[in-house]
Formats: sequence, structure tokens, C-alpha cells
Amino acid sequence: MASPLGALSDLLSSGIAKIETTYAKHGVTFPSIDEPFRPGPLDGDEAICETVDLVIAAAAQLVALVKPPPRTLAESGMSYHLPNSLLVVGQASIVEILREAGPQGLHIKDIGERCGIDSQKIGRTLRYLATNYIFREVAPDVFANNRISSAMDTGKSMAAIKADPIAKHDNTSGLQALVGHCTDEMMKAGVHMADNLMDPSTTASPEVTHSVFNRAFQMPLFDFLEKPGNEYRLRRFGAGMHGMSMAFSTGALLTGFDWKSLPQDALVVDVGGGVGSSSLQLLKHYPQLRFVIQERPKVIEDGKKFWEHTDPEALKCGRVELQVHDFFEPQPVKDAAVFFLRFVTHDWADKYAKQILKHLRASALPSTKLIFNDFLVPYAGPTKGQFSDIPGSEMPRAPYPLMPNLGTVSNQSVLFDMQMMLGFNSQDRTIGQFIGLVEGTGWQLKSIGRTSGTSICLMVFETIAI
Repeated sequence: MASPLGALSDLLSSGIAKIETTYAKHGVTFPSIDEPFRPGPLDGDEAICETVDLVIAAAAQLVALVKPPPRTLAESGMSYHLPNSLLVVGQASIVEILREAGPQGLHIKDIGERCGIDSQKIGRTLRYLATNYIFREVAPDVFANNRISSAMDTGKSMAAIKADPIAKHDNTSGLQALVGHCTDEMMKAGVHMADNLMDPSTTASPEVTHSVFNRAFQMPLFDFLEKPGNEYRLRRFGAGMHGMSMAFSTGALLTGFDWKSLPQDALVVDVGGGVGSSSLQLLKHYPQLRFVIQERPKVIEDGKKFWEHTDPEALKCGRVELQVHDFFEPQPVKDAAVFFLRFVTHDWADKYAKQILKHLRASALPSTKLIFNDFLVPYAGPTKGQFSDIPGSEMPRAPYPLMPNLGTVSNQSVLFDMQMMLGFNSQDRTIGQFIGLVEGTGWQLKSIGRTSGTSICLMVFETIAI
């Protein structure tokens, strides 16, 4: 057997060769990091996504293996400078300034004049980011966007941003908004995490008022966002949630369950469904279904505007209905084929998520399915077939010597799990935690639908006797 170092090298070589061969067959080349980000024709290719994940896992594990541990720990301890720097360039609209300057870049004196930051300090900030592959220094003290930094571009002119700064993230990809939310209020809250976990009065509490965020700001996250003076943060948060779809593939929504198996006019209840963006995706691909989207009154009003803009006929003919409902109250729909929850239970600790599920079970038919569209947090170690009786539960076996969850490939799920703990005292869950969540609620996990390139899965539950 090859040494871990040699095996990782082989995985990298074979993976890169496969990627380049596939791109060559399609008459395209793999994008350069020095070019602006543009979605490519192979971005969603299943085989490419699997290979990219293996290359990422091998490269990251190789660095962890060869870098001396003291250096790794020291650099990790100072890594808070990365989100701090991203917040600076976002708030100062550096990406947009450099886009307007063109590929030749802009000197730090000119950058400083345009954004109002001391030129030497913004230069040091950009050099740190460029050293970590975000932006590029094309000449001494001259910086330009690259593939990674340009993905944050709102696409708006500096004149438009200055004219209406609160609306900066409206009608954008939402990726800069997502980064801004994470690096602003969430990172400010994060410095209180150790205090919160070590405090006996809060460490085991499921209450949102005992969250890390609440300790930092003396109020829950949504109360903070809706506080007068935080109008920009609230708008940014909304855009950032849209940005998640750009950062993380949502392919499992359409393929993780056999939606075609549902009969004509089967009713899907989108519980806590926001304006109904997930229902819209499903309706486009499975027009035989009917949808009820349930949300709070304010969100339902936004939902009406959303559907009047995207598919007014669906509302008019009754294929889609918007319904005000609090999911902590009894469920009014009694004939659902599917209760669908996308990123709902991860907002709540088990104590409260179980209440939601019990209300759904009380209104379910024996044939009703409960479907979660959520992050499924993979274990960092082997499960040894513990959940093999559930179809889709086991991840494909990682090649030697990779970690079972492919290491940093699973960052998207473990990072959001930490985000939920910090913000809401809630969590994203492992398969064992999902099984524990539904215990005693009248639901049982039957299958898991996965797709490459993401930890966002479709988990299908069926009714059982309570």
C-alpha cells in the first residue's frame, strides 16, 4: 500500500487529469483563477462534481499532512483576519471599484481615494487576501479582481451603490450579502461562543434567548435585524439567503425524491416556505402537483408579489395557494400528500422542532410523506454500517487515505451547523440526530436523496404509530 503522502499525490494527479480530459472533450479549458468568475457549462456535471470533491479533499489533507502542526495551529489562531478582511472589502465595495478599473488593476492610492480607507491599510488588507487567493496583486501595490473575488461582485456601479446604499444587495446574486452577514453580525457574536458554552446557565439550554448571538447583542438575531437602524443588515440578510443557492448546489430538491410518483393534483404543503421559491422550482418540473405555501403574514405579502411576478397563472388557477400559518399551531391542511420543510428544523432545537413535527403528524394521512430539504452533517469518522438499512444513508466510500466525510469538502455543513448554534441555539444534524429528532413524533426516516457537490439532501419520512 502506498504511503498516505504518495496516495494523496496519486489522487490529485488522477483527479486533475480526469477534469482536464473532460473539459477538453467539451472543447473548453478549466477556468483560470486570474479571470473573472462566470458560470461554466460543466459546473453541474455529476461526474465533474464528484472528481472536484476528491481533488479538494486530497489537496486539503495533503496540506494538513505536510505543514508542521505548530504552524497550522498558529495560522488557524489568526485566521479571523480573513473574514475581517472580507467584511472590509464588502463594505467598501472594493470588488466593484476594481471591476470598474478593469483587468489592469488599480493602485492602492486610487483605491483608498475611492473607498475612503487609508491607502496603506487597504493595501495590506488586499495583500493578505491576495496571498490567500482572493484578489491578485498585478504589480507592486496594484490590485485587480480574480475569479474568487469577482464572485462577490454585485454587478452594480459605484454610482448606483452610493445613490442607494441600503439597496446594494437587492436583485444581485446574494453572495456578497451572504459573506457580509457572516462576517459582520455573526462574527461579532462569535467571539462570545466560548463564554456561552462554558457558562452552566446557557451551555445546555435550547432557548434562543440563551444563544451566543443573544449574549453578544442582548436580543435574538431576528429582533436585532428588525431593530431600527439595521435596515441595511436586514435587506442584506434577505439577499444573503438567496446567495446560499449560488454557494451550495440545491440539485437534491428535484432528484432526491420521485416527485413523479405522486398522483395528479397531489398536494404539497411547503411549511415555512418563505415566498415559495422551492415550490416554484418543483412546479416548473412537476406541473401535476398543487402547492400550499405557509408562512407568517408579512412573508405571505411578499410571496404574493413574488408569484405575481414569476407565475401569476399558478395563483389565479389555484395551483398555488399562499396561506398564513404559524407552524407551532395545529396544521390546518388535512389532505397533504407531502409536508415539505426546507431549512426549517435547523432553525430550532429539538425541543421546538419536535412540536412542529407533532402538529404535522396530527394532520397527516397514513400515506403522507414528510420531506426535509436540509444539510445532512456527515460524521468525520466511519459509521461502520450503523445506518445501512436506510437507503441513501451511507456516503460513497472515500478512497484511501481520505477522511470518510472528505474533510474540508464537508465544511459547508459543519460551518452552517456552527452558524445555527451561534445564531439560534439550534443545529444542522447528523443522520443519528435526525433519527433522534423524529423519535416520538410519529415519523420514521425511510430514505435519503443525495447529489454531488453538496451536503444538502432530501430526507423522506413516513408515518408510524405514535
